[in-house]
Amino acid sequence: MVGRQPAALTRRATLGLLSAFAAATPAAASTAAARRTLRVRDDVEGRPINPFVFGSNEIGAMDGGALSAELDAAAGVSFRRLGGNLMTTYDWATNASNAGKDWRQANGHFLPDALRLPAGKRARPLAVIETMHEASLAMGAKSLVTLPLAGFVAADADGPVAPADAAPSRRFKPVVWDRSTPAEAKIDPAVCDVSQLLARIVAKYGAAGSARGVHAYSLDNEPGLWRETHPLVVRRKPTIQRLIKRSIAAAKVVKAIDPAALVFGPASWGASEFATFQNAPDWSRYADHGSFLAAYLDAFRIASDKAGMRLLDALDIHWYPFSRRGDLLRTEDPALAQTLLDAPRSLSEGGFVEDSWVPDVLRPGDREKLGLPLLPSLRATVERWYPGTEIAITEFNFGGAGQVASGLALADALGRFAAEGVASACHWGSLAGFVGEAYRLYRSGAGFGGRIAAVETDAGPGVTAYAARGERRLVLVVINKSEAPAAFDLAFAGAAGGYGFASGAGFDATRRVADGAAEAPERTPNGFRLALPPRAARRYEFG
Repeated sequence: MVGRQPAALTRRATLGLLSAFAAATPAAASTAAARRTLRVRDDVEGRPINPFVFGSNEIGAMDGGALSAELDAAAGVSFRRLGGNLMTTYDWATNASNAGKDWRQANGHFLPDALRLPAGKRARPLAVIETMHEASLAMGAKSLVTLPLAGFVAADADGPVAPADAAPSRRFKPVVWDRSTPAEAKIDPAVCDVSQLLARIVAKYGAAGSARGVHAYSLDNEPGLWRETHPLVVRRKPTIQRLIKRSIAAAKVVKAIDPAALVFGPASWGASEFATFQNAPDWSRYADHGSFLAAYLDAFRIASDKAGMRLLDALDIHWYPFSRRGDLLRTEDPALAQTLLDAPRSLSEGGFVEDSWVPDVLRPGDREKLGLPLLPSLRATVERWYPGTEIAITEFNFGGAGQVASGLALADALGRFAAEGVASACHWGSLAGFVGEAYRLYRSGAGFGGRIAAVETDAGPGVTAYAARGERRLVLVVINKSEAPAAFDLAFAGAAGGYGFASGAGFDATRRVADGAAEAPERTPNGFRLALPPRAARRYEFG
C-alpha cells in the first residue's frame, strides 16, 4: 500500500490497532460571492455509474475505534475488499500471516486480532474471509478477496522470524494452486492450497453469481514491492515474466472453480510500478509496450484468446496522492489542506500538473505511454491492449478523517471515479469523521446512481460538480473547495423548468450529512440559484 516515494518508501503500520450551525445562509453567500453558472447536460446520455465505486477495505480495528465493517455499513458502502500486505502471506487454514517490514518480520494472528475475533475462532479455517464476507452480505455489499501469489505464507503464529528462517523454511508454507482439492478433503497442513480455499468458499456461499457468493478475487497485492514489504518471503526482486506467468495460471484456476467470479490484477501500488514494475530486472523485454500495465494487459489478452475465455476482468491499481510539501497519507495538517483539495485533479483534469515526483514517471499529456491525467490514460491503455477490461482502484486515501478538506477531496475523487467510468474503488482507512461524510454525500438519500450527466461550469478549479440521472430523480453534488462562499445559477440543458427541488443535504466544518435538509435553492425562471458556504459540499435532489 501506501505513502511511498521512490527514494524512501514509507509504510502503513499494519498493526496500528491503534455545534451550532454556523455556515453562511444562502442570502449571505449570494452577497459575498459573484454568481457563477452550473449547467447540467441532462440532454446527453452519459456513462452508467457503477455503484461499486463507493467501496472500502476491510481493516477491522487497525485504525482504532469502531470496526471498519460498522463504519462501512453506516457510510453505505457497496463493495468491500480484503487485501493489503497481510493478505500476501495469509494462510487460510490457520488465519496466520507474516507482517514483513510492517511489524518485525513476524508471523501472527494479525488479521483475527484486527477483526477482534474471539479466541476460539482465531485459528478456525477461513475465519477471516468468512467474517469479512458475512459483514459484506449483512450490509448488501459485494466482496473482493485477495489470493496469495508471492510463493509462501506464514506457517505459524509464533512471532518474529529470523533472517536465517527466510522462506523456504519451517516458518513458511509453500503456496500451491494446481491440486484441484475438493472442499471436503482433509486440509494438508504442509501447504497453502488455494484450490481448496476456493472450493470451500463456493461450497459455503455459492458461486459468484449467486446472492451470497464472493464476487471477485484479486491476484495478490502490490507485487512490485514484495522484495521490500516481505523480504523473508520474496528474496529477489520480482520479474515481470514470473509475475505474469503466475497470474495467468492463477486466473485459470479461479475461472475453473468459479467461472462467474471476476479476476482483478495486478493491484499495483503506484506510478513507478505502473510504469516499469519498479524497474524490474527484465523490464527491457517489455519496454516496447510503454508500461508494465500495458504489458500485463497484453499478456492476459493473448492468454485469454488461447483459453477461449476472459481471464482478467479488471485492471486493478492503487492510487495515493503525493506532494513535495509533505506527506498526504491520512494527514490532518491544515497547512496541507489546499494540496489535498488539489490532489484529485490528477485523476482526470487535463493541464493540471501536481507538485510531486509522480509527473516525472507518468508524463502529463503523454499519448504514447501511460501518463497523467490518470483515468483517461488508463482507459486508453486498456482500449489499446485488452479492450473490455474494467478499471478498479482498490486502494486510495485523500487525508485523515478529522479534517474537512479530506472529506471534500475524497468527495471530489469519488465523483471523478463515477464520471470517468471506474468499475470499482475501495478506500483504505476507516470511514470515520469527514471521510465517512464524503460517502454519505453520495450514498444517502436517493443515492448517486443511474447515468452521469456532465456539468459545465465557469467556476474554475475551486468548484467541482457531478450529476447523476436516475429513473425518477436527478442528483447534483457540488463541492466548494475554496475558502470563500460560492453562488451559482443552475440550469438544465434538457429539462428547463421541468425539475422541482426535492431535498438537499451536505457537510462542511459545522454540518454533517445526517443533520437533515441543507439550504434550499431559490427557484429562478431558468432553474435554481444555489449558495454554498466556504469549503462545503452539498447534494441536491431534483425530481
